[in-house]
Amino acid sequence: MAQEVTCTSGVSQSQGLYTGNATPAPGDQSWDGTSLPGMPLSRSVDQGTLHAELCFLYWFHNQRLEMSPGEKYKITWYVSWSPCSDCAEKVATFLAAHRNLSLAIFSSRLYYFWKPDYRENLRRLTQEGAQMAAMSFLEFKKCWSEFVYNDNQLFRPWKKLTRNFSFQDEKLQEILRLLTEEVFYVQFGNSQKVKPVQHRYCRRKTYLCYWLEGPSGPRVLSGYLQNKKGKHAEILFIDELRAMELHQVRITCYITWSPCPECAQELAVFKRDRPDVVLRLYTSRLYFHWMRQYQKGLCSLWRSGIQLEVMDLPQFSDCWTNFVNSQNPFRPWDGLRKNSARIQRRLRRIKESWGLQGLTNDFENLQL
Repeated sequence: MAQEVTCTSGVSQSQGLYTGNATPAPGDQSWDGTSLPGMPLSRSVDQGTLHAELCFLYWFHNQRLEMSPGEKYKITWYVSWSPCSDCAEKVATFLAAHRNLSLAIFSSRLYYFWKPDYRENLRRLTQEGAQMAAMSFLEFKKCWSEFVYNDNQLFRPWKKLTRNFSFQDEKLQEILRLLTEEVFYVQFGNSQKVKPVQHRYCRRKTYLCYWLEGPSGPRVLSGYLQNKKGKHAEILFIDELRAMELHQVRITCYITWSPCPECAQELAVFKRDRPDVVLRLYTSRLYFHWMRQYQKGLCSLWRSGIQLEVMDLPQFSDCWTNFVNSQNPFRPWDGLRKNSARIQRRLRRIKESWGLQGLTNDFENLQL
């Protein structure tokens, strides 16, 4: 594991390498092999043997935090494997206890990415503020330059580096339940025409981002879904919700297309089965809004108590922050507010034509 530490002055404080099965320096009386302030270590770890991530935290705490506790640090890791489940949990605990740190982790490969506990603890890392990304050509090049005795030789990428990066990046985004910026701008864009990306035209698909909020307020679950194996994203969403014991939760969904009639009916049935669940749908665009069958499906949502509204700047910004990039602000595209107003008028006309405007106003008055 290669690491770089930078303080608030922007001057590199330390660079180095940590390898697996490293042992803390002998003779340091502050280390007992089982605990570290702000980061309880499992006693199941072999005595005197730790993974590289935990050795770094041990060194960083004793050599940096104790000497300059008020300093702010930016830490960058280049790791051959993403942290194991145990290390990810402990690093997340350490970050939660030391809010003056920011950590960016670039991994060459994902370690046991199909195991649920490994995936969950990688998500916990990001929840505590860590930034995670797969190593691209630029990261490999920088790691080569900073941490490899290269005799002034340039970094030469191996075959399929870019293809392998794409696979690792796709899997990591899936684990973290994040959309790429390109996908967000293409799929959630509310313009009538799709602008080409790198001279390629992309088909607009259904993406559904959701988060659940418990009775006390904090978000308890979030994720995104898209059409898969003959099932629409809304049906996959309902399947996930039915597998959970939900009571008195508020669910907010951001969706690229309004539901088709079949999906709208299934969502309405789900809502009627769970009257104590508050479900809000914000759509970027209306799907076949001129067809009466599709309008009828939207009406079934409103009649069941589901709120259906059009995404505007606040919803696009919130979706970006929670499902794309929490570090950089959302940059609206040209015509976003104008397009939202146009789609809102269409949706309002559908409500009025079916005599549901009063029902919608009742929902707003209740502030569901």
